[in-house]
Amino acid sequence: MLFVLRYRNGEPEPLDMELLRQLLTPYIVDADEDLTDGVRIRTADGHEVGLDINEVCIAVSRFPPGQFFEILARLVDRLGASLTLTDRPAVLRAEDDRPHLPDEAWRDEAVVVEMTGPALEEFVNGS
Repeated sequence: MLFVLRYRNGEPEPLDMELLRQLLTPYIVDADEDLTDGVRIRTADGHEVGLDINEVCIAVSRFPPGQFFEILARLVDRLGASLTLTDRPAVLRAEDDRPHLPDEAWRDEAVVVEMTGPALEEFVNGS
């Protein structure tokens, strides 16, 4: 699983839902009006991905290779968010995000990864 969250002062902060809608609209194949009842997107390389969205988090349980990571990198960067994986350190888009993580262990282990599809895919897949 991976989670996109925007932390400020150690707490999750609401995501900009309008910006999120703008970023996802070109890829949405199924979604409710407010995006909170599950969203299915299709990437240009043909993969479909389900996203669970609420006001503070985007959760993804299956992440295919390729263009999905381009979309993910754009989401993290434009939303000013971090990426949390269940079995890896938190991924930051910039060093300035480190002090906002919720606890010292996360801050110590977090890594800054360039927000490009290839860089993010390489990190997530453990290379």
